[in-house]
Amino acid sequence: TRVSSVLSRIVWIGCVLGAPTVSEARAVPHHRQRGEGIRRLHNVTLDSRNSNLTAGSTSGELVLEGCQVNHFGVELFGLLGTRTGSLSLRGGHIPRITYASPTLDTLVVDETGLYEFEVNSSYPVASLRILQITRNPLEQLSPGLARFSGLHRLDLSRNQLTSVELGLFNGMSRLRDLDLSVNRIVWLGFVPPATARLASIRNLWVSYNRLQRFDEFPAAFPGLDTVRLLGNQWTCRWVDRARLDIMRHGITVFGADYDCPGARQGGLCCYEGDDDVTEDAASSVVLAETTPAHRTNRSDGIVGVRYGEVEVFL
Repeated sequence: TRVSSVLSRIVWIGCVLGAPTVSEARAVPHHRQRGEGIRRLHNVTLDSRNSNLTAGSTSGELVLEGCQVNHFGVELFGLLGTRTGSLSLRGGHIPRITYASPTLDTLVVDETGLYEFEVNSSYPVASLRILQITRNPLEQLSPGLARFSGLHRLDLSRNQLTSVELGLFNGMSRLRDLDLSVNRIVWLGFVPPATARLASIRNLWVSYNRLQRFDEFPAAFPGLDTVRLLGNQWTCRWVDRARLDIMRHGITVFGADYDCPGARQGGLCCYEGDDDVTEDAASSVVLAETTPAHRTNRSDGIVGVRYGEVEVFL
């Protein structure tokens, strides 16, 4: 049968396939997948030409750990089967991905050396609700990302992005969480400058980048509830304006800067000029990449709300 063929091929190439058990199970993003378990492949070299994966019965969540795939493209996505709702690619070497699944709910690409992520225009991709691409040398976003109209959460943290065009997210009417933290972003906005609105976004993280100003904030996010801004190169003039807008719109700001080489206003480091800004902010980004997020119960800024050890600044 097809199922036995799949298993025999996996055994033949020396894969370790973890059978789903109660002890192995954990909650996965989509409620319909819970209880179906997880299947894992460890340290496998996959190539679409020899079809080490075969279409059919993989169910629930599939995790590939430490695998070698030069290009995870149309053929490999096609071999996942329609019952695979969540795919996680962790570690190993997967430098290029061309997304081509009409059925996936969740895709995680974590520390695989990814530098190119494209979306195949021949496939409907609205089923994807959660996309996480983290800890990769990814420097730019493909225009094809705009086709993910069904996204609820987009996590692009801890990559090497230098600029992000907000127009990519215009068609994502369900997007609630956008995480762009711990990159190298120096510009974030619309091209050309516009009065577009990303009304669905509730939580926005742009901490630990190299931003000096963010002109579209908060006007472009009329539904915003929370934001993280620390660890950037903000000008003091921008911080003054942003604080007024934050209070006016009732937005909750999490996190605070400390040990500022320049001024500190409302919990954020800011700079009157451009001298030494890049070096200082780069040091903050390196620190963020190597240490957990800093939480504190001290502040000399204006504190609006405190949740446990997390400060909320207004």
